[in-house]
Amino acid sequence: MSEKIKTLIKRLAPLLDENSDVFHELETFFSTEGKIDIHLGDLGKFLKNNRTYQVVRIKGNSYKDCVYELVDNHPELMEAIGMLRYYKAPAGSIKWEDVEAAEIAIGNELTVNAYGWEPDAWTIFESDGSEHGLVAIVALDSLL
Repeated sequence: MSEKIKTLIKRLAPLLDENSDVFHELETFFSTEGKIDIHLGDLGKFLKNNRTYQVVRIKGNSYKDCVYELVDNHPELMEAIGMLRYYKAPAGSIKWEDVEAAEIAIGNELTVNAYGWEPDAWTIFESDGSEHGLVAIVALDSLL
């Protein structure tokens, strides 16, 4: 699947550097390792013309802590026009109620533009670490 995703990213965004953080994180997000099914159509929506992209990586004591750090320390997200994000679960079983609480927090904190995001999608990956994590791939209007 990874080669298919690479090819699709290159076709949809030929100017996006294959060695960039954005390219790498898009590959990760759309891999088959995630615990929530991802729709490839979101990739085309995310990689529209006239957008710039940013990757934000956060570690914390909980998924919700990661969300609040994202919101508090990255005010540019208030201008986001699309966001793909994935959580990194600490080793062991995923506590889905904690992930749901984090997603509710994102909705509460970023409601102004959240409904206009194209796309707004998330998944979660198991990790072998002990910390919670959040990686956000953000699309911003290049005219800003």
